[in-house]
Amino acid sequence: MQQYEVEYLQFAFRWMNNLLMRELPLRCTIRLWDTYQAEPEGFSHFHLYVCAAFLVRWRKEILDERDFQGLMILLQNLPTMHWGNEEVSVLLAEAYRLKFAFADAPNHYKR
Repeated sequence: MQQYEVEYLQFAFRWMNNLLMRELPLRCTIRLWDTYQAEPEGFSHFHLYVCAAFLVRWRKEILDERDFQGLMILLQNLPTMHWGNEEVSVLLAEAYRLKFAFADAPNHYKR
């Protein structure tokens, strides 16, 4: 993404501001938010890991893009409308993996 000068704010603002509601079907959003509510730190802390897991999930497609415009279109229109419980469960599992891998790292995200 740095190669095409894409800043995280250009796509992640919507992910953070809308808690992925525009990126996922309603049934998936409900499942996602249910997990957020069960988290001890709440929405904001775990949501960061879910967004990172989203990037991991679409890594190949992101790396295949060849220009700024294509990358932005992909990041703002991810093909998730067919997603169901299984895909969200995989996304959440990856988010938990990232959380447990990096939560105690010395230079990690601080509250």
